[in-house]
Amino acid sequence: MEERDLEKQFKNFRPQPSKEWQERTLNHLNTVVTDSLNNRNSNTNLNNFFNSITMNTKFKAIVTIATVFTTFAIAGGAVYASNSAMPGDFLYPLDKAAEQVRRTITINPLDKAEFEMGVMDERVSELQKRSEEDGTPSEISNCMSEVEAQQLRLRSRLEEMTQLRAQNRVQAEEQLKIMNKLAAKIQNNEQVLSEVQNRLEEKSGEATQAGELQRLRDSYSEDMETQISNFEEDTGLKVEAKEAEQNQGEETQNQNQAEIKAGEDNGEGEPNEEVQGVQEMNKGDNGNR
Repeated sequence: MEERDLEKQFKNFRPQPSKEWQERTLNHLNTVVTDSLNNRNSNTNLNNFFNSITMNTKFKAIVTIATVFTTFAIAGGAVYASNSAMPGDFLYPLDKAAEQVRRTITINPLDKAEFEMGVMDERVSELQKRSEEDGTPSEISNCMSEVEAQQLRLRSRLEEMTQLRAQNRVQAEEQLKIMNKLAAKIQNNEQVLSEVQNRLEEKSGEATQAGELQRLRDSYSEDMETQISNFEEDTGLKVEAKEAEQNQGEETQNQNQAEIKAGEDNGEGEPNEEVQGVQEMNKGDNGNR
């Protein structure tokens, strides 16, 4: 069996724990930890919980086996396979768990913000793929919920950067690099969300979800633009979408090269006047370099 076949089976697998198992597990946890909701998170009861694991050999063995299995799963191909999973897929919780591990081990506030920006790109991409695959309304809704939840996480990380600026713990110039990347990502994500919205509007019966996505897109844009505006007001620095400018320059260069090749491949073997002008301009730029 090939890896893609195994991944497909994982995605189609939908485990349904029995009601008896759920009740037995909840009763066991309530007995082991505490019956009091107020004391459930205290250090004393947490210690009692670990002590009970030590005393209960059978339960300790179960936890050990589960820990070993999880470790090998993370170290193996399960996490790799989960990278392509989307909301509703069997492996998607594993993908989210791996992200949470990254959040836990990331210390630097700037790295935290940049990580959440990357996760936001992934959530938007998942929504785009679902729409391209003609996902069900429920699947589209799940993806939209994940985008909205990630927006809140990203905003929280950006607000932490604002607090650090007020405490002079992080230099504004260092944060400017992050904000420039954010500005570029806002443009890209807005474009993708707009494309998904148009796709939903073209489908019959999807007008409601298209409206919800419009609200989500507006909220994301307003939220992120507010963060950028606050940064500029606090620091006096100008945020520019440098990544977007760079990508646009690369696209223009590729287009020019395609036009030159098309001119060289025309019937007479000579480029037209417009292409010839592009060639001369490119030669001039190369000479200046």
